[in-house]
Formats: sequence, structure tokens, C-alpha cells
Amino acid sequence: MDQSIVNWVFSIAGAAIGWVLKVLWDAVGDLKRDVRQVERDLPGMYVRRDDFRDAMRELKGDMKDGFEKVEAALANLTDRLDNQQGRE
Repeated sequence: MDQSIVNWVFSIAGAAIGWVLKVLWDAVGDLKRDVRQVERDLPGMYVRRDDFRDAMRELKGDMKDGFEKVEAALANLTDRLDNQQGRE
């Protein structure tokens, strides 16, 4: 085989491998930028699990207090109705 043909084959193979490596390098760089962007945006979009648990615990406590007030009001109303029926 002629030396120039071997040189051409290695040159073309080297160029193809170099192009593939450059494409992969650029893709890794894009992924790194995307991950950094997600890390910046994540706290603004989503709630941490422990913060969510604390908020739910507080909400449940408020709801429990509210339901206790409603139950007390209903009990008061039923007592009034019972008293009115007793008078009749």
C-alpha cells in the first residue's frame, strides 16, 4: 500500500475522532450549564421536604383549632335547640 494512502486514511480517521470528541466535549459543557441552572432555579420552584412537613404540621394545628371552634359552636347551637324544645 502506498504511504500517502495510509497517511490519508489516518488523517481522515483522526479528523473524525477529533470531531466526535469535540461534539462530546461541547455536550458535557452544555450539561454542566444546565445542571447549574437547575441548581439555581430549584429552590425557587420546589419546596424542601422538611419545610413542607413543618408547614403541614402548622396547617393541621390551625385546622384542628378551627374545627374545635366549629364543634363548640355546633354544640352550643344544639344545646340552644334542646332548650327551646324543652320549653315547648
